[in-house]
Amino acid sequence: MILITGATGKTGGEAARQLAAAKQPFRVLIRNPDKAGPLKALGAEIIVGDIADPQALKRAMAGVDKAFLVMPNEEEQVKVEKQFIDEAKAAGVRHIVYLSSLESLPGSTNPITRAHVATEDYLRKSGLAWTMLRPTFFNQLLLSSARRIKGDGQIVMPAGNGTVAATDVRDVGEVIALVLTRPGHENKSYDLTGPELLTMSEIAAKFSKVLGREIRYIDQPIDEFAAVLRSIGVKEWRVGAVCKEFQAIAGGAIDHTTNKIAELLGHPPTSIEQFIADHRAVFS
Repeated sequence: MILITGATGKTGGEAARQLAAAKQPFRVLIRNPDKAGPLKALGAEIIVGDIADPQALKRAMAGVDKAFLVMPNEEEQVKVEKQFIDEAKAAGVRHIVYLSSLESLPGSTNPITRAHVATEDYLRKSGLAWTMLRPTFFNQLLLSSARRIKGDGQIVMPAGNGTVAATDVRDVGEVIALVLTRPGHENKSYDLTGPELLTMSEIAAKFSKVLGREIRYIDQPIDEFAAVLRSIGVKEWRVGAVCKEFQAIAGGAIDHTTNKIAELLGHPPTSIEQFIADHRAVFS
């Protein structure tokens, strides 16, 4: 049995869809039972509980061979992820696939990437088989700009002239399903990126080309961005962490692409143009 966490989110949800398409039995651990419907429709076995609750983990891990671990970035992330690894080992889980990030390197000052580094290190030392999946800036993050793109023709983010190798969640979900269902990926780390390294201004130009109208990138001051996050109720720890992520991007933290998606899946990663075309109705 395979256990999927984060199945009501982007990457976990995509992994669940890929496993269902492959007719692979799987179980999900979700906190909100009201979100179980689409997962039940995929054929998932549902366990309702909080990932931070050891008793919920025990229920979820009974009879599980492999697990996919992804968590929302939060202040207690490392503590919860270490507990997950400990409970998995106690339950007889053999292999954990962990969603980290391309930017998570030793010495990072960003709270989010620092947390990923700590969990990666703990998992490597756990005695379990592991696979680290390390994607970067997701195409799907641009969906949060859909209203501004549609109404004002603008992408507003505090990314400066930094570059991103925009990566599609659908490709990452396919990789997750692959490493959970086929042998040979144990104790390996895969850096996953899209095909091009682009500034946000260059991404705006791609939108202009695909949509047939001008889309401009507006470099948002970081203080203004932080104020927007606070206004919608984002907790202060996360406000600071996300701001540091964008400051790292603006400073050039994402500076390369890899061919790993093509090597693993046998097809090239989804381009930003294809992503825009696939979501044209949302942006137009």
